[in-house]
Amino acid sequence: MILKRIAGISIWKLNRTLKKLAFARMELEKQMRKELIVVLLEPKKEKVLATPEEKKDIEQTIMTLNGFETLRLCLLEDCKPVYMEKVTQSGVSRWLEIPVEPLITYEFLNEASKNHEQLIG
Repeated sequence: MILKRIAGISIWKLNRTLKKLAFARMELEKQMRKELIVVLLEPKKEKVLATPEEKKDIEQTIMTLNGFETLRLCLLEDCKPVYMEKVTQSGVSRWLEIPVEPLITYEFLNEASKNHEQLIG
């Protein structure tokens, strides 16, 4: 698994990142953007976007990772990863967007602000 790659994405590294998100609340808070968990992936050097079949294959592979399953269980919801790409001057930037319920986002952000207020006050 350490050497396995799909479309240039290290499966081992991605699995480790997803496990970190599942077990470290601070990591999860850092990755959340408007009801989305955003996970950055290694960029592609070629300026060629993935085909819809490749995107589907990448998303299905990610859903089979035990790190993603752990993240899903920690969030207590049935979320699905969405593979995104954007052409840049140096190649193609890639990331995963994992939608989460607004209630979960509110809980994390609200709890973080309470902890911050307690530290100040």
